[in-house]
Amino acid sequence: MKKIMLFILLSSVVLNLSPIIVQADKKLNKELMKIVNEFKPSNSLIVSPDKPFPTKSIQLYDFNQDGRKEIIVTFEVKAKEHPSPSQYGAMVLKKVNNKWEKIWETKIKGVDLDFSGLADITGDGTKEYLFGVTIGAALGSKHKIFQWNDNSFKNIAEVPYHEIDILNGNQKEGLTVWRWYLAECSLVDVLKWNGDQLVYDKELF
Repeated sequence: MKKIMLFILLSSVVLNLSPIIVQADKKLNKELMKIVNEFKPSNSLIVSPDKPFPTKSIQLYDFNQDGRKEIIVTFEVKAKEHPSPSQYGAMVLKKVNNKWEKIWETKIKGVDLDFSGLADITGDGTKEYLFGVTIGAALGSKHKIFQWNDNSFKNIAEVPYHEIDILNGNQKEGLTVWRWYLAECSLVDVLKWNGDQLVYDKELF
């Protein structure tokens, strides 16, 4: 009987808190969108990537570990004339002296925004930013890895792929990469950072 009463009490607390949490999320999202709209290109739309799941158009991460998270935003700039490809981009906003600034931006031409996520590829304790855009059905996608470096980002690797996933390993995270070969066949590689570049990792495979 005590267990039943405790369950009912806990359920009541959770149900009462849910509207408060939802309202807090809405308020946060509204504040973030207000900041983002100040910096996104005027002719762009905020878009979510296909991967990783769950996908988000706005992500937060503390790259320089100063206790304040930067804002990562993905967007699309549609081509003026079709069927020309759109430009898919990502930008990072940072609060400097209580004022938001755009500190970095990248764009790739393509037909879809495939990937926008974070993973510690180099194993240095700070996550890298991973950005992938689909170029075409046969060509697949172009994946870029950016490392936080001196208050901005350095492109440390580019990976062509048709499917990609983050693979957890010891200390470092790797990438599983599928490249279309023939018919329904693909070549599969498992890549890991060796200090200078991404290389095939037999142990992780």
